[in-house]
Amino acid sequence: MLEDGKIDGRQAVYLNITYVIATGLLGVGAIAAGKAKSDAWISSLLATFLSMGIAWLVVKLGSIFPGKTLITYQEDILGKWLGKATSFLYIAFFIHICSIMVREYGDFLMEAFFQHTPLIVFNIIVIALAAFTVRQGLEVLARVNQIFLPLIVLSVLIIVALALPELDYKRLLPLLDTGPVEIFKGSLAPLAWHGEIIAMGMIIPFLIKPSEANKIAFKSLLVVGLIFLISIAGSLAAFGPLTGSMSYPFLNTTRIINIGNVIERVEPLVMIAWVAGGFAKITFFYYISVLGAAQWLKLKDFRPLVLPVGLILVSLSMAVGEKALDIFHFIAHIFPFYGLFFEAGIPLLLLIIALLRIKGRKVS
Repeated sequence: MLEDGKIDGRQAVYLNITYVIATGLLGVGAIAAGKAKSDAWISSLLATFLSMGIAWLVVKLGSIFPGKTLITYQEDILGKWLGKATSFLYIAFFIHICSIMVREYGDFLMEAFFQHTPLIVFNIIVIALAAFTVRQGLEVLARVNQIFLPLIVLSVLIIVALALPELDYKRLLPLLDTGPVEIFKGSLAPLAWHGEIIAMGMIIPFLIKPSEANKIAFKSLLVVGLIFLISIAGSLAAFGPLTGSMSYPFLNTTRIINIGNVIERVEPLVMIAWVAGGFAKITFFYYISVLGAAQWLKLKDFRPLVLPVGLILVSLSMAVGEKALDIFHFIAHIFPFYGLFFEAGIPLLLLIIALLRIKGRKVS
């Protein structure tokens, strides 16, 4: 078997939460507020509700094809050649998401600490560290993430608690001011992030109790939704209509904190959350990319692909955009539709075809 490791329900929930919120925490509020204005927090709630449908899709497919991943059961549904083609697209999708994250990670480290060091140096270092973890398998990856997630959640809660004296929740009023259409548009970006729960389709066979997949997925999304809601509502209460014009409103929230001129400028808390979460997400998507490629090629071990996929990730991370603004534009304007195509569109089609095939067999 390609992966002998098994993870329990709590580890799976932790993984799901981390890889969804890692990149969305800082910027998703700005994208949602750019459409829904003061109703962006309602857009966030709507996204959480809609994402339950995506979770149901991926869990349902996993239950129909027990022991198989998102990559391997597509041939059962679509036939060998079409199934190979669509599963290859998913591998490319996972690699693309991972490469964007590597680029964002490298850009951040370069701008924050080492401005005269070439970007590719950071990208290589990050991939090298992630590759070491990936080679250890899913169990080690999950255990490492159990260290990172509490840091992320604790950082968010401390920031919001410290910022409370500066927040004015009247800025969230009036309710439904922008109208249902804009609220729906505002929900697409957070929905695309929630929709990354589709990656769970790669690890359901490796759960100690696959029958708990439904509970794991829904519990994960509820926590993700709560964290996004807290960060978006907090940003709106801090900056009101200006939230939509900021790149990272949640980061800016830390800059208004001033407790008796003693506790202020707590940006390092956001950095801790982003650095820990970002590395965990890179490692997880690197892992499922390698695992998926090994399954696609029908290999007995995924480890020989760690290096070549790592080289692809480094190369692609340098090619995804000339500058950070290009990546932000892609994430804000293209990713919601691009992501949802893979997260909801194709899985829905796969489920319909799978159910029709099952019904056809029963009739015959």
